[in-house]
Amino acid sequence: MAESLSGVRGLPGVWSQKRLILVFVAALFVVTGLLGFVLGESYLAAERQAETNARNIAGVLEARLGSTIRRIHADLEHLAAVLPRQAMSPDAAASYKESVSRELALYAARFPEIVGYRVVANTGEVIHASEVSFQPGNVSGNTVDRDYFQALKNDPALSLVFSGVVNGRISGRNIMIIAVPVRGHSGEFLGLVMAPLDLRHFQQLFDAVDLGPNGVITFRRSDDARLVLRRPVRPDTINQQVQNNPLHLRVESGDPAGIIRFRAALDGVERIYAYQRIGAYPFYVAAGVATADYLAAWYRTAALAGASALLLALLLLFALLRVMRLEREEAVNTQRLGDSEARYRMLADNSHDVIWTLDIPSLRFTYVSPSVERLRGFTPEEVMAQPLEASLVPENAAQVVGEIAQRVKRIIGGEAAARVVTGELDQVCKNGSVVATEVVSSYLLDADGVPRTILGITRDVGARKAAEQALRDTNQRLHAQIDEIERLQSALQEQAVRDGLTGLYNRRYLDETLEREVSRARREGHPLSLVMLDIDYFKRVNDTYGHQFGDEILKALGAALLLNVRAEDVACRFGGEEFLILLPNMPLEAARGRAESWRQLVEALAIAHGEFTVNFTISLGVSAYPEHGKTPDDLTRCADQALYRAKHSGRNCVVVFGSEVA
Repeated sequence: MAESLSGVRGLPGVWSQKRLILVFVAALFVVTGLLGFVLGESYLAAERQAETNARNIAGVLEARLGSTIRRIHADLEHLAAVLPRQAMSPDAAASYKESVSRELALYAARFPEIVGYRVVANTGEVIHASEVSFQPGNVSGNTVDRDYFQALKNDPALSLVFSGVVNGRISGRNIMIIAVPVRGHSGEFLGLVMAPLDLRHFQQLFDAVDLGPNGVITFRRSDDARLVLRRPVRPDTINQQVQNNPLHLRVESGDPAGIIRFRAALDGVERIYAYQRIGAYPFYVAAGVATADYLAAWYRTAALAGASALLLALLLLFALLRVMRLEREEAVNTQRLGDSEARYRMLADNSHDVIWTLDIPSLRFTYVSPSVERLRGFTPEEVMAQPLEASLVPENAAQVVGEIAQRVKRIIGGEAAARVVTGELDQVCKNGSVVATEVVSSYLLDADGVPRTILGITRDVGARKAAEQALRDTNQRLHAQIDEIERLQSALQEQAVRDGLTGLYNRRYLDETLEREVSRARREGHPLSLVMLDIDYFKRVNDTYGHQFGDEILKALGAALLLNVRAEDVACRFGGEEFLILLPNMPLEAARGRAESWRQLVEALAIAHGEFTVNFTISLGVSAYPEHGKTPDDLTRCADQALYRAKHSGRNCVVVFGSEVA
């Protein structure tokens, strides 16, 4: 035991109080620095994400608004071009009423966003409308005093005019008039064709967007800064112009799109705004994410991190004070242990950990503290009566004996670091079980500098190892959940562009792809064809067999198209029983042949319904770039008109725009 005491006196002392304070200050500085860095990075990440979200929403809204306005504009120009000039006279309006109204109604049915199409004479009187029940004179008021009428009448150079937001005389809702002039062969003003745009549809689109509690969307004119639409709704701001608005100044300077941050004068809320002009039209849309909204989570994290840092600092301070106190106590205890072996034995005997000494030459324990009985079930006397190998499992016993011999050689050779070793060993209990322990061993030197005794401390680490294993199991389950979330996210991305019933692409994907493919065809000089098809008498199928069987017809048609299109073709469900197939790099004649093959394929299909089968047919319309149009709206409109002719030419046929029935 005296030999053990001499080893204790030879152990290195603890750090001085000054070094402990320096370590505390350094640790506090490092933690604070890391916390500041992490919070700064997360702040920038939240800001970048807010900019991305605002930019994506502005882009989606611009695509939807621009697409609607472009299509209405194209239809207005077409109607103004094909309208008989004799029909523009109020005196002759009655004789043209049926044909003109039918043409207007055909185009108006394609746009739920408009109230209808109107034809106005140069007197300001509405003489034709898309409503079948319309009679000249039955629409209250006259447009001669309207700004759009006067603008088109007085300026021959104008080809398109948008009115301010007005309250519809018939619908009672906010509308905006889109109008194009009708001019005679000599350029004289004969009147105009207009479409009242129901802004309620755009308001519903805005309301469906989630920009946070304080988010805002504005649809504003770029030429005079008047507000057309806003979310949240502020009726008192409609048609109101903004003054010195930073966002509008950017648009006014010519920027087509961008990001800007400022505090709104209307409500005093600071936001990040993404803005984007609506094509070549005098409008732009802006989506604003409030700083307070996108930083709400960051503020909570910062508060929690600050509280955690304060708590950590307090814990470190408490630990420092405790360590300093322990240092003083240990110095006193060391002195006392040096003075009294009895006091050392008392401490060893009452320690929770097992303290022991081992004679290296004989590999026998010379002292074992009483806590060994709590750990392994053996009394100290029983342990000291056994060789070292008996306390360890066979795998560890041979390893430990060999390591002791190697370390003795290294210490004699002058390697001071080999004097202390820490490891984990499995020890045998009296009842035959095995306990996992952590063992810290110190090789004590005699007066000749030769290690003859090992002073060791053994601690039960079974609970810790079980906790570590539980943590590994939890991490493994967490990784599995993350993999499942990534799989579900991938599936959701696919569903966003697919029609849930037929498996074909949806209308949203078509709008994006058609715009891109037309641009590619224009850039590379390749042909591009479009086939629009419709199931003949589909309403009769639904009425006769039920909507569920109607869905089976749609599924069968979708499956047939998927199996009979090229990899680069884009087959979409356009709406209801109407489908549209985009054929990149395919000339018109080849597209006509493909359409005919689909017609024959569908004609041969037979869908089982109970004990009998049902056949159905389709009608198809074909258009091509650049023969029939150079814009997505032109190609779609031509394919639609060709399909319309196929429907009215007996159905179950293919019609190419501008040609006879195939």
